[in-house]
Amino acid sequence: MKKNRVAIIGSGIVGITTAFELAQRGYQVSVFDQNQTPAEEASFANGGVISPGYVAPWAAPQMPKRVFGDLWSRYASTLISWPSWEQTKWLAAAVKNSNIEPFWLHRGVMQRLALKSQNRMKELSNQLRIEYERQSGYNIIYRSNKSWQSALDALPYLSALGINHKVMEPSEFSDLEPALESSTKWIGAIHLPDDEVANCRQFAIALKNECEKIGVEFHHKSRIAPLSAANPKSLVTSDQGVRTFDQVVICAGMGSSALVANLPIRLPIVPVYGYSLTALIREPLDAPRCGLMDENYKVTISRMGNRIRVAGIMEFSQKPHHQHPKAIQTLYKVLDDWFPKASDLSQQIQIWKGARPMLAKGSPIVSGTEVDGIWVNVGHGSSGWAMSCASAQVLLELMEDPSKSKDWPELALKP
Repeated sequence: MKKNRVAIIGSGIVGITTAFELAQRGYQVSVFDQNQTPAEEASFANGGVISPGYVAPWAAPQMPKRVFGDLWSRYASTLISWPSWEQTKWLAAAVKNSNIEPFWLHRGVMQRLALKSQNRMKELSNQLRIEYERQSGYNIIYRSNKSWQSALDALPYLSALGINHKVMEPSEFSDLEPALESSTKWIGAIHLPDDEVANCRQFAIALKNECEKIGVEFHHKSRIAPLSAANPKSLVTSDQGVRTFDQVVICAGMGSSALVANLPIRLPIVPVYGYSLTALIREPLDAPRCGLMDENYKVTISRMGNRIRVAGIMEFSQKPHHQHPKAIQTLYKVLDDWFPKASDLSQQIQIWKGARPMLAKGSPIVSGTEVDGIWVNVGHGSSGWAMSCASAQVLLELMEDPSKSKDWPELALKP
């Protein structure tokens, strides 16, 4: 098969992993991004969680009750403040997808992708000797009896997937995380020794350098006009005029819908804003050894080299640059509950807010489209880092053999 010229729009973690897989197979790849450097948007300062054992759709059976409770809570994992009409419709679709059957269907898809992605990421890290901040092990801590019982009920599912896990009581947790605050009350934890937290942006930049070694061209600060119905594979760029390709792959996150607005392609993606707080570690012995998820607040605590990062929150609003005080307050609370001595929070604090391109069903779209030669790899939400390498592999498989779509029917773009 003759390898052809492929344009990838977007250089977040999904775009860069896609570029690498295609280039390694012999495609002539050019990557376009409106930002100055790679991974400046959803991939910039996320929680860094790579956890096949925990990845799941936000639209879970308990989600509607959780969202309603957050409206009146001092600390909240979900914030809804004047959402757009599209976000409102999305929330209604998410409620529909929170029923047990669709939830488990898409959780299974996401976990299959995350396991495949984790294996590929380890291969690339070892083969290419990529260095980036990473910590092995992930702990999910449960504060309530009800959530703990739900976690225990799901353990046979983890076993069926071959995901290594261990049930832990508070009394035996001190050897694993000696710095964990003893006064904070909790019921139990699931320890996932093979999962990890790692710096997504560092990996993306390192893999971009490897892409360039095998011939990938990167064009940053390059805006792409919406694809035209007449010539969808001819890109009108802000810096190079018109460039024509044999295939175009959309990996542009929240910019993806606008790029295909003139085509018979509809991407039901909305921005759901997440937050992170990053601070220097004051005393390494007071910081976490592994990643930690506070299941009650859906907030993760990660160790990134000499820094600690607290990340989470789902905010539906029309204010991309406004940092909601309640979101920041929740992040500080979770850090103080579990590792209050880890950092000096009076200095060098980075607060980040980013738009995560999410689909109501949870699993992403990795698919061909009605327009010949136009592909999409979008909608990974807060799990883009965990599913990126596998999504790139799946897209490559589909481009080489469209019949492979039968292996991943849930990832197909629906009319």
